[in-house]
Amino acid sequence: MVLVLVGAIGWTLVQPPTYQSSVRVWVERQTLVPDPNDNPYLTAAQEQAGVLTELLDTKYFDAKVGRRSPLAGAIEAASASGGGGIRTHLARLVGLAGPAGQMTPSQVDDSVFNSIVASTLVVPSGPEIITVTYTAGDPQMASAVAQAIVDQFMDETLTNERVQADAAAAFYNSEVNQAQADQAVADKAVDDYLIATPSQRAANAVPDARMLQLRQDDDNAHQRTQSVVDKLDQARLDRVALDQTGTAGVRVLDKAEVPTSPSSSKKVIFEAAGVGAVLAVLIVVVGVLALTWLDSTIRGPQEVETILDLRPVGSVPRVS
Repeated sequence: MVLVLVGAIGWTLVQPPTYQSSVRVWVERQTLVPDPNDNPYLTAAQEQAGVLTELLDTKYFDAKVGRRSPLAGAIEAASASGGGGIRTHLARLVGLAGPAGQMTPSQVDDSVFNSIVASTLVVPSGPEIITVTYTAGDPQMASAVAQAIVDQFMDETLTNERVQADAAAAFYNSEVNQAQADQAVADKAVDDYLIATPSQRAANAVPDARMLQLRQDDDNAHQRTQSVVDKLDQARLDRVALDQTGTAGVRVLDKAEVPTSPSSSKKVIFEAAGVGAVLAVLIVVVGVLALTWLDSTIRGPQEVETILDLRPVGSVPRVS
């Protein structure tokens, strides 16, 4: 157990220092383009933290972050020079990574994805605040990637809302065209009936049942046209508003700063000690069970009778 604990803690101590950089983001529920899937039992921070976590689990999003930050270039340069750290060298030894050399774009994206997934932490630190933390061996890289993750998330959120606003505007535009066509038909029906029935054209004429129905249909057509025109105007206004700064419902409160000192190693040492203790206990338990199972020593007369199918005549007690 001591050897395992010492080995785990020693392995932790010889690891290169790591740096953490965090970005604090303010999020709020979108009012311009409401989401019908909003969960009223979750805070805005919990919802958006879940969305960002899901995006981070996609190669599509992480590849954009890698190209937006120096991460993709650094991975490509490290591979070309034969670098990549201990993990990469071990992966090459067991055949899980290719030899050093120029990486294809797909391989770079895969490495970026693995790095971001393993080194990024997203937590809601308040009802409307999300903290995004990225860990890297270089302080400049930690800061750049953390900021790139948030910037890409804001772009994705704004793009999605713009697509929804454009779809709403296109839908209401088609509805306006249809409503105007229906209104024109209703207007023509009233005019045709007045032409066919001169008695209804007098100012003091009492409308008959047919005329009342036609005018009611015409009024309904005008009201529907006005309603969809108002909705189209609102959709266009929402789309224009999304081009303004700060309307995406997400904004950065604290930008990523370059860390000046490595992250604390106490927590990592405690975690390594805990893992080492668990492994040591498992090794001891498994070892004891294995030795007991392999031990063929006969410890009592009952075992002689069971193994040899013979009844013991007598036994000699142990004399100390």
